[in-house]
Amino acid sequence: MSRMEASDAAIIEVATGQPVEEHALVHALVPVRFRLLGEIHDDPKHHAIRARLVAEIAARGVRPAVVFEQFDLDHDAALVEAQRHGLDAEALADAGRLDRMAWSWPLHEPIVAAALGAHLPIRAGNLSRREIAVLTASPGGAKPHEWAWSARLRAATWTNAQERALRDDIVQGHCNMLPANVVPRLVEGERMRDAAIAQALVDAATADGAILIAGDGHVRANLGVPVYLHAPGLPGADAQSISVGFVEAEAHELGDADARARLIAEHPGFDYLVVTPPIARPDPCAEFRK
Repeated sequence: MSRMEASDAAIIEVATGQPVEEHALVHALVPVRFRLLGEIHDDPKHHAIRARLVAEIAARGVRPAVVFEQFDLDHDAALVEAQRHGLDAEALADAGRLDRMAWSWPLHEPIVAAALGAHLPIRAGNLSRREIAVLTASPGGAKPHEWAWSARLRAATWTNAQERALRDDIVQGHCNMLPANVVPRLVEGERMRDAAIAQALVDAATADGAILIAGDGHVRANLGVPVYLHAPGLPGADAQSISVGFVEAEAHELGDADARARLIAEHPGFDYLVVTPPIARPDPCAEFRK
């Protein structure tokens, strides 16, 4: 693989705090069973880089499943059937009932196309918003023990500190404007979603494992999917996973070891950080203020 252009991205290996080239990241990802690739949803560079990573992993001769947060589990069977007919990325998005507006399609199209081009199975990983609403409704909501992923929710190690960290992340992500009574339901829903994605990874994995395409919050090892993927005593618990966060930062934030250490501290839970320049976007809190 060619060296990444400076304008494309920089990659930091968290364990050493050192920059590495893209081929080193691919080399690390190939042999592990679960490869979790994050994103900032609206950054096109993140999708383009992950499409390249998917293609490069496949080029090394492995054939993992590619599990997408963007497809709901309700439509997984339709995705599998569609791939039997050789559909392209656009048609596959239709078959999987992708919410094109919510996910700003075609931002994810390069990743879907890369997986299809490499003949990797594409699978759904997410609980639908409707299902989350039912599961977190009180009283009278459906109980999570009715689903396979609920065993991961129960078995996972989860501390008060993790609960506070996830709560604070959700509150800050909603511009500190959430009603207090809503926050516990959102925390519960996020944990259910992560447990379901973890189960989807285990279920979809081929002999060469799986790749997860999801937001950074889902792939971080301290609070997201890996908490449930490695839940003690369950399938996949002892398999190796690597979490790759995709973040935005200016070039000066990567210039020396201290700057990289600060960036790592600001984005905990990852084994690697792929860092791209910030993109221009509207104030995300403007709608909340209205």
